[in-house]
Amino acid sequence: MRNYQRKKNREPLPHAVYMQVRYKIIDYDRLKRERLCILHGSAAPPDGMPRGNKTSNPTEQKAIKLAYIDKELEAIEQSAIEIMGIMSNKVHDEFNSIKAYWSYDYFNYMHIRRSDTDNGPSRRTWNYFKDEFSKKIAERLKIF
Repeated sequence: MRNYQRKKNREPLPHAVYMQVRYKIIDYDRLKRERLCILHGSAAPPDGMPRGNKTSNPTEQKAIKLAYIDKELEAIEQSAIEIMGIMSNKVHDEFNSIKAYWSYDYFNYMHIRRSDTDNGPSRRTWNYFKDEFSKKIAERLKIF
């Protein structure tokens, strides 16, 4: 599927910002795994040299990297919670905004139906959801 924003979007994000946010969402699972590796990982083995070749402080580097990862994860998760608050009367409690961002079928399945003949939301609704979710993440990360 092409990665573009709707023409009738009220305040579209610049394309570069939209793509940055999109790749942050793609990277979400990897960031969670990397955060766990930093928290539960051990120090690198010594290289056998008396003074070593590492001139920096590894604990400080881990802390800086962890702070950066936490900032990005928190921005995505807070935006997901905010979107869930907006859509709470339209979707089931198990709704996952990040999963819905990638799959129209999941987005459609998680919507509450009014009747047996209700087809659920259209792709246009899903695209507006994606645009709004991207905008909220960009605002929280202070990219836009």
